[in-house]
This record gives sequence, structure tokens and C-alpha cells, in this order.
Amino acid sequence: MEVTTGTVGDTTQLGTLLENLDDIESVSGDTGYLSHRNCELIEAKGATPYLKPRRHSPEKPIGPPAWKRMIHSYRRDKRRWMKHYHTRSMAETAFSAIKRTLGHRLTSNRRDHQKLELMTKVIVYNITVLIKSTQKGV
Repeated sequence: MEVTTGTVGDTTQLGTLLENLDDIESVSGDTGYLSHRNCELIEAKGATPYLKPRRHSPEKPIGPPAWKRMIHSYRRDKRRWMKHYHTRSMAETAFSAIKRTLGHRLTSNRRDHQKLELMTKVIVYNITVLIKSTQKGV
């Protein structure tokens, strides 16, 4: 989890998020994460990038090999590619659940306290999911 100001774009954060991850198969992200660099970072981790191409992405991709492979894969079998891409829905569902159950606003005024408050909400949500899953015997 990386907490940034509202003016920082997602595309610049992926490298930091990937740093401590090992043994990952794929990374899905919306167009906010789409960049040549991010495709290369994902492949460097041994994973396959599924970063949603923009509507006007060129038919013949130019750029690094990781980018070309991702775009070719998307164009070759869009339905299969989108199935992988939509795994990101799980993250979006978690964000929505956190906002619904714990509120979508932060109450802290100071930036450092807001960061702690947000991280606490994520931890509380994760603990609740764990408790519910053990109660169901999952």
C-alpha cells in the first residue's frame, strides 16, 4: 500500500508497490498504470502485465519488448486478455467495501495522521475479512 497526495499519478507508484513482491504471475491495472516502464517493471518481476491499453493505442506497438508483448497479447485474444485484466475487480471491490463500511472520508487534518488513518482502515478491513472467513470455515 502506498499513500500519496491526490496530485500523484498511479503510473509512478507501481515500481514501489512491486519492490517487495516475489512470486507473482501477473499484474493488472487500469490505464492509470499504463506505461512502457511499468510493463518492463512487471516483466522484470517474472510476471505478465495486463495494463489496459487506451482506446487509441497504435495498432503496431512501438517501444520496449515487454510493451509489444502485452499489446500483441491484447490484440491476439482480447477476450482471454480481458479475463486476466478483470482480476483487478477484486481490488476495486475491496476499495468500495472499505469506503462503505468504514467511511469514504478521513477525519484527520494533518497529512501524516491522514496516512495513518487510511492505513488503519485497510488493516481493520483485512482483519474483518479474515475473521469472517474463519467463521464460515473458508
